[in-house]
Amino acid sequence: MQVCSKCIRFGDEVVQKAAAKSVTPAVVIQRLERRENRPVYRDVFEAQDTGDSMVLDFARKITVARNSKGMTKKEFATRINEKLSVVVKLERGELNPDDKLMKKLERELGVSLKEKVSDVKVEKRAYNQGLTLGDFVKKEK
Repeated sequence: MQVCSKCIRFGDEVVQKAAAKSVTPAVVIQRLERRENRPVYRDVFEAQDTGDSMVLDFARKITVARNSKGMTKKEFATRINEKLSVVVKLERGELNPDDKLMKKLERELGVSLKEKVSDVKVEKRAYNQGLTLGDFVKKEK
């Protein structure tokens, strides 16, 4: 930066060091690019913070709600923007809906397909012993 002789008294001269060129090997660049393109996996246990689970008789609930609204399977499929085969499989219980489809179904039918699930408390055992089925089942006395 160039300044006049009057302004030079307000500052100090800054000396810039010559930027050293760092050459990154091509192998390192390729590996960094591969690392960035790796898929990020989500932890399925972290996503269960809501404590909601799909009801066991969801197929019957869907069928009853659709029939009570007086819709055919084809009309219902059109209204939720899905194929007829998806609706048929849902009502047979052959297809478990994902969250997106479940929201569509709940909104269109006006029913809840989720229920609250309580946490299971497990007694802690010695370090070298693992969990067994008996840890989850309450013993009747």
